[in-house]
Amino acid sequence: MFKNKQALIIEYLLIMLGSTLYAVSTVLFIFPHSLLLGGTSGISVILTFFLTFSPASILMIINFLLILVAFVVLGKDMGLKTFVGSTLTTVFVGVFEKILQFNEPIISNPHLSAVIGAVIIAIASGVMFYVRSSSGGTDVIALIIQKFSSVKIGKALLLTDVLIVIAGGLLSNWVILLSSFLGLLVKTLGIDLVIAQIAKLKNRKEENHNNV
Repeated sequence: MFKNKQALIIEYLLIMLGSTLYAVSTVLFIFPHSLLLGGTSGISVILTFFLTFSPASILMIINFLLILVAFVVLGKDMGLKTFVGSTLTTVFVGVFEKILQFNEPIISNPHLSAVIGAVIIAIASGVMFYVRSSSGGTDVIALIIQKFSSVKIGKALLLTDVLIVIAGGLLSNWVILLSSFLGLLVKTLGIDLVIAQIAKLKNRKEENHNNV
């Protein structure tokens, strides 16, 4: 019982860590250049071309709707973890958007900003996916695809996000389109790599424990 409770606490701490990293990266490296790495953050950037709401507000509405889908399709446990991950990510994005305000992007080069942001988001998403949670949005769709097929999370995200990147790029310019594609590739490949490395570290720890 104690081990189960301890494991659950660790899982939710990892969800909090992943949500924080995801939000910080989105606000510092993605939003300033209007980049699109897919997901609801990408959709929110696209919708700002047509709506007067801020990206964070749009993000909150879309994530809420997809959380309902998570509970119905993924079940109570994954639904609850996704609800926590999505809520924390959305709240943190809103908070950091107000706190971390600069006159110009921290990194002026959109390609470099996309890569750095994507690496951090890959780590954040990989950690959350590993504990069967997500930041919400199209991550929920990726979890559903994984549940009913053998497709890896990163590839599932690539399938769901590529159209978002194309649509957003066409509405903006070629620089954003190319930067976004670069970031999307880094993110999707990075997520599978992060999950694999976490699993490898866990297996190694269990082997060392059994050998003691």
